[in-house]
Amino acid sequence: MPEDGSPIAAEELARITNVATTVIQRIYRVAVSHGIFVETAPDTYAHNELSRILNPRGLGSFFMIVLEFSRAWMHLPEYLKSHKPEDVFDLTKSPAVYSVGKEHLGKSYYELLEMDPDPERRELWNANMVAVDELMPVVGMFPFESLKDEVAQDPDRPFLVDIGAGRGQSCIAIRKDIGDAFDAKYILQDLPGVINSIDPKEYPDFELMTYDAFKPQPVKNARIYFMRRFLHDFYTPVCIEFVKNTASAMGPDSRLIICDQLIPDMVEKDKFTDLYWLDFALLAMTGQEKKKADFEEIFEAAGLELVKIYPSAYGCTAMLEARLKKPE
Repeated sequence: MPEDGSPIAAEELARITNVATTVIQRIYRVAVSHGIFVETAPDTYAHNELSRILNPRGLGSFFMIVLEFSRAWMHLPEYLKSHKPEDVFDLTKSPAVYSVGKEHLGKSYYELLEMDPDPERRELWNANMVAVDELMPVVGMFPFESLKDEVAQDPDRPFLVDIGAGRGQSCIAIRKDIGDAFDAKYILQDLPGVINSIDPKEYPDFELMTYDAFKPQPVKNARIYFMRRFLHDFYTPVCIEFVKNTASAMGPDSRLIICDQLIPDMVEKDKFTDLYWLDFALLAMTGQEKKKADFEEIFEAAGLELVKIYPSAYGCTAMLEARLKKPE
């Protein structure tokens, strides 16, 4: 579709995509009837505001993720019949891995995504992470700007290490919110498939670093280690391993800040339904949204203690601050 809003005929779209014209016509009839695209002449279409919002590089990529979840959900009954109860906690035996017939490879869903020969599919996943993250708050919880004096005392010390950073959307938001209060060193960490897809020229204010959270954290004594919407991709035993690897690098005054949604202790009708649907979706990927008690268990096992919870104005999203336990 022409991005400038000019119209294009169904026959031309069919030629470009190498499908029968009737396929294009019937797809666009459904879309146009729902207000997506406009038909400027018989069998001729153009973008409108809604179709632009649903661009595959934006929220449109969310549909790919829905298909991934839906495939796993469709296979869930046969998965539960054919697997042991403990298999649901095994990254290499998740419903998502089972649904694509890849259990024999012994890889997690995310490793399979890394191995996918189609770069477009990986790019759409990354685009979805950016689009969905924009719907979740980053600022307005932990007061990052309050660390101005600490940063001034040691400006060369890494300020924030973002683990599982994606395309750096969290650090971009935090840095923008801090504004001119101070400048500091930000490090974006993620798997090679993510980091290598980023053009360093577009991120002059950040250091890009490939990192696997299953390994010890290489950046020592950072002021803040940050995990946003990262631990919810895993069950508690794996989270403990990740947090232990982070704790091993923390200095006496380092902070681990986790930004995620907190599952309420009890369910109320018609409240936080989006959170519970997300939690159910994560079941397919061997992930789990967590309660406060779950995070306390993770911190305790990693030698940390919960210092404070900073709630947001958005649903159940919060930031949890943890530090190394003080010697008794």
